Amino acid sequence: MENKTIIGVDHGNRFIKSLEGIYSSGYVESLTVPPITENLLYYNDKYYSIGGNRVKYRYDKTLDETFFILTLPALAMRLNKEGLTSADAILGVGLPLSHFQLKQKFINYFKRENIDFTYNQKKYQVNIKEVMCFPQAISGYMLHFEKYRGIDYLNLLDFGQVTLDAVKIHQGKPIINSAISLNWGMIKLVKKIQEQIRKETGIEISEEQIEMTLQGKKALFFDDRIDKIIKTATIAFVNEMLDELRENGYELQATMNLLMGGGAYIVQKTLDLGQHQNRIGYTEILAESQIANALGYERLIKEALRRR
Repeated sequence: MENKTIIGVDHGNRFIKSLEGIYSSGYVESLTVPPITENLLYYNDKYYSIGGNRVKYRYDKTLDETFFILTLPALAMRLNKEGLTSADAILGVGLPLSHFQLKQKFINYFKRENIDFTYNQKKYQVNIKEVMCFPQAISGYMLHFEKYRGIDYLNLLDFGQVTLDAVKIHQGKPIINSAISLNWGMIKLVKKIQEQIRKETGIEISEEQIEMTLQGKKALFFDDRIDKIIKTATIAFVNEMLDELRENGYELQATMNLLMGGGAYIVQKTLDLGQHQNRIGYTEILAESQIANALGYERLIKEALRRR
């Protein structure tokens, strides 16, 4: 095939991220055309309404077709942007360093040919000729390597929906054996907030309402206690998370802390309240934080191809 494209896709547990956009890691499957056709994927004789509730967390995302299906809209958006309906693709994906033993399995899972599908009423044909798998967090950091290369030590903290992935950087190079993955993602925070609201008010608040509030958007709560509970629970959660990092050997006060990922804004906003009791020193959010990994995968692919 003459048309070729390179795309990086970050397969988050809450969101799928690429240069073209961010959408929920979930879908509703049906055998017939649903009433609402926006963000509708047709693949292998089934319809998938992309978005809505996220799929349940899984350590190994290759166990079924879910994350392959969720990759197709990103491919469609890239081809549509480039004015193509068919292409040979090189796909960049990533895994946390703590999960990197799944690398070859991830590569084999995504590498496929003759993929025919329709997205938003437009037909596409794609051959994923090659898949390259890179370490999450480090890939995003490499986008801005020149900016931070002069800093002797920094902590790179990637706040995902299920895990907090951390790695130490020394003179621009990651210290691989320092990499950890902690069960301190934003979903855990949301669950804690839901539980506290239920306990104190008896009210059931959805994940989406809490997420909107955490991201600085105003959700319509009709009980003044709820905003206060969210703020108090978030401060406590962030402080406990910082304590967990310190327990795992991360010096946070005397070392620069570079934040990235979907939860970076929430953590930084909470730290700015000044109630962390000197658990952490200087922090900075990595530019293009939410899509940094996806952009990093694309840059690393281009660098790998240049070296061939």
